[in-house]
Amino acid sequence: MASSKSPTGPGVFEADAVLGLLKLLQEATRATPEGGPHTYVPPTGGEIAEADYHHFVFGQRGSGKSSLLRHLQSQMIEQSRAAVWIDQEIFSNLQYPDVLVSAVYALMGDISRSLAKRVPQPKKPSLIDRLLRKKDPVSDEARLLGEMQFAVGELEKLKFAPLDRKIEWVVVDQTDAKVSGSAGIKVELVSLQASGETSNRLSTTATEIIEGSKEQFLERALPTFRELLSRAARILNGGFVFVDDLYQLRRLDQPLVLGYLHRLVKDTGVWLKIGSIRYSTVTFRPGDPPRGMQVGHDAHEVPLDRGLRHFQSTQDFLERILSGIAEGLDVDIYELLTPDARKRLVLAAGGVARDYLRLTSGAINEARNRGVTTKPGSHRVIVEDVNKAAGLLSPSKFEDLRKDEPEEAATLEAVVRKLTEFCRVTKAAYFLVPTDDAKLSDQINKLQHLRFTHLLAESETVPNEGSRRFNVWFLDVAELSAQRATQGMDFLGWESREKRRNRKLIFTGTVPETESASKSKSQTRGAKKTVDATSVDTISSAGAGKVQAEALFDSLDGNTARDE
Repeated sequence: MASSKSPTGPGVFEADAVLGLLKLLQEATRATPEGGPHTYVPPTGGEIAEADYHHFVFGQRGSGKSSLLRHLQSQMIEQSRAAVWIDQEIFSNLQYPDVLVSAVYALMGDISRSLAKRVPQPKKPSLIDRLLRKKDPVSDEARLLGEMQFAVGELEKLKFAPLDRKIEWVVVDQTDAKVSGSAGIKVELVSLQASGETSNRLSTTATEIIEGSKEQFLERALPTFRELLSRAARILNGGFVFVDDLYQLRRLDQPLVLGYLHRLVKDTGVWLKIGSIRYSTVTFRPGDPPRGMQVGHDAHEVPLDRGLRHFQSTQDFLERILSGIAEGLDVDIYELLTPDARKRLVLAAGGVARDYLRLTSGAINEARNRGVTTKPGSHRVIVEDVNKAAGLLSPSKFEDLRKDEPEEAATLEAVVRKLTEFCRVTKAAYFLVPTDDAKLSDQINKLQHLRFTHLLAESETVPNEGSRRFNVWFLDVAELSAQRATQGMDFLGWESREKRRNRKLIFTGTVPETESASKSKSQTRGAKKTVDATSVDTISSAGAGKVQAEALFDSLDGNTARDE
């Protein structure tokens, strides 16, 4: 066990290996196709996303959604199955239906490229074959690849066409159509000058030229795309389509994109894995016809928000991630961080993995900046280092709030400020919210998804409050630190049920008076009563008149208002 006394030599955080750890921590906070450091720790319950079924992977920013999806992607690649990645953040500035066209183009393009790896390259014809103009028969796989590539080319032209452009396409009910590189295609754009070379002979039963919008084209082409996808999936043994950061799209567009993708892959052997923030996602919109996907009906949910309700298991999970990153550098995190600092890191991160790693990096930097002092334990990373690092995250969290909730940003920011002052007065970083206050509960719940509040316990009772129920919440350490409210603050008292059931911790949207403010107000009221009983009588009896008495009252009233 590490000693709490500070040695005379350099701090543990000053070792060269810790510098290497800082670099790895930066890399580990972003999921990449390569996966970053090989430190993936499966989250509890995340294994169900491996099943051949549609799944919504819900979690706060930094909870590990993309890491889980990247892990599943690597599994698909190892199994030689389709692994399509659609990053919706890239398409977030596009309007509908261009955002849908881009997603379908990415999906069909990736499937086409995966298929190309399976189709053997045609043999180079011999001299005799060339003289006799003999051609090898085209395999079914090669024919399918040609059709897929043609469809991808049509989608590419549709993608780059102006949004307001009228689209013309020809629908061919083919029996023996001969189209260069696209035999079997039933829907082909004609107004955008398709580049495929078409023969003059078309043996068809019906040909129809249609003018419409991009969305209408996608609807008419859907059966063709589904057929191609089904045939490709049989060769590729199915696979997963990963739709990451769905919440980046406009909420009005989300069910439209989901609905089309779901109809596209339905019964094809290809499955959707959708990563998003629950509160910022609209998966389904009822109507005639309904749009989107229903959680529990069309897809199952994989929740990744660990939170602080199971504090010890959350701490164990986060420290396994950190240890996995540090062990390759021979850095002992239990020697580097004091026990209190380790707990504070979990609290400050709210159980969110990315925030935890960022805070660990920030706390190490704070310790390196201050150096070893005379304070016991200062040769390691201590609680004060974590608090300072947390305070630096506060501005970015408010930026996320304004981005994710632009219409309610001002209201929610005001609630955060009131909560901070409330906790400063109560000297506790945790508070109670009555469940029967629907409006306040909704606001606190929104702040939870924005990582300003963290749920600790549900449906708690409080003495002398009858049958009323309360949820126990924890205020983000970053905000407390940014407002210099950590001094003397109780951060772990909520672990005791008796402490968290204190009536003084009930937050109703207002901030109670501090003891000093209440005492000052009481003294002011007492002074006013004394004047009322003596001074006014004295002034009146002395003939000073009503003017002086009224002026004295005005002075006292003004002082009372300022104190309040």
